[in-house]
Amino acid sequence: MRCGLCRVASPLVRSKASRLRIRQRHIPPRTLAPIHRNLFSGESKGGGREEKKAEKGASSRFKAVFGDMDPDIVKQVAILSSAQIMLNLGFSQMVPVMPMFAAKMGGHLGATGVGIILSAPSVATLLLNFPLGRMCDTVGRKPLMWFGTALTSLGTTCTGFVSSMGPLLACRLLVGAGSSASMTGSSAYISDLSDKAPKHRAKLMGIHQALVGSVWIVGPAVGGYLAEAYGYRNSFLIAGICAAVCSLSYTQLPETLNKKPLKASEAAKDVARATTNVSSRGLRDQSRAWLKEVKKILSSKNQQALIALACEHPIRFASFTTAVALHASNAAGSGPGELGMLFTALALSQGFAMPIGAWLADKCPGAKKRMVVPFGLASSLAFASLAFATKHEHFLISMAIQGFCAGFKQPAVGAFTAEITSKSQRGQAMSLQSQAGSTLSLIGPISMGLICDLTSCPTAILTGASLMGLCNLAYAVLAGPSPSTTSPQPTPDTETTGKIN
Repeated sequence: MRCGLCRVASPLVRSKASRLRIRQRHIPPRTLAPIHRNLFSGESKGGGREEKKAEKGASSRFKAVFGDMDPDIVKQVAILSSAQIMLNLGFSQMVPVMPMFAAKMGGHLGATGVGIILSAPSVATLLLNFPLGRMCDTVGRKPLMWFGTALTSLGTTCTGFVSSMGPLLACRLLVGAGSSASMTGSSAYISDLSDKAPKHRAKLMGIHQALVGSVWIVGPAVGGYLAEAYGYRNSFLIAGICAAVCSLSYTQLPETLNKKPLKASEAAKDVARATTNVSSRGLRDQSRAWLKEVKKILSSKNQQALIALACEHPIRFASFTTAVALHASNAAGSGPGELGMLFTALALSQGFAMPIGAWLADKCPGAKKRMVVPFGLASSLAFASLAFATKHEHFLISMAIQGFCAGFKQPAVGAFTAEITSKSQRGQAMSLQSQAGSTLSLIGPISMGLICDLTSCPTAILTGASLMGLCNLAYAVLAGPSPSTTSPQPTPDTETTGKIN
């Protein structure tokens, strides 16, 4: 029986096999390829060509915006900007709340009490700017950035839970210490990145500043609304969370400080110093070495000009948070919502002017006085007009003019700072500017509060505007050509074109 079945079935099997072979001859070779190759190789139906076209289009768009800039630099600027956007989002929504919160906590001391609370962080920054600047040039930029924002997050969050003057001042001191560390590190970091693309220095800084400043368009207005709807203390919790996110983002950045390897003799000396106890003579030697470096920086007229210009912002901020806020409350009945709109008007006009200023700054070599001085003086006059404002619209127009002038000149100042400061002394140079600003941030709010108590708020506003004008005039007198415009450009094998570690 088995043999009979085989005889019957074998012709059927042979006929089916022959039909399958005939079909395979007519099937195109591409369809005989494995299925996974068609699905994942991207070769079917011209997929490879479309991907190549997309890559070419992306690269052409990148070159149109950033030119010949290294994509790694753009990536690091994107991470840095994203982190600082979160940080500024938290603090921008807290700005209109802080004067009213300070008036509530220290109102029994008058405008002077408001100034004491607002100036408390500057005590910590005044004490820490110099040592942190030296640490930035030795330890690196990244540790100061993430650890500083972590301290800022802790201090800001705790501020939302305090109910008396003593703990409030302690939390504000912690915020000042963290801000000093993070600002010193981040300022040196963005300058280091700009060294890798010196032809696009102002564009790089302008894009970064425009992205970071964009949150101030919505932050103050939203913060003022939330404070009026849900209370002042929630603003500090939001700011603390945003600072924590910024700290985590900083950990994803590579270090930009290139530490040179030590020779055997220098390494032995460092080990000997580390294993011996610190003596008073050693501290004196370190202090003398630090003073020598600081004197070298201060001997430069350009550094003196930048320090003078760095005093403008703390004067403006001290005058606004005390004199202008109280004057707007008395003259126009402004609350946190209206104060937030003032900062929104300033940030909106500043963001509009900054790309224009960045583009022109790359075309204007040296100290860029033609961009900095006229717009700085115009900003001072606009601030002085706040003394005569009686309606909310008057305050808005004045703040918008100040924002446009500040945004126009800011990229030029940042590019000039990076041009004249060597990388090995950048942290200390930035700390000198921060030290000048911290000094004014300490005495400014208290002084403005005293002037308001002794005379009037408009008098304090005019005093602040006059000091801002003097800062710009000092820059006009002291600033000169940068070394890059008077000496040959560095060769490609120098430090400025090295890879970022």
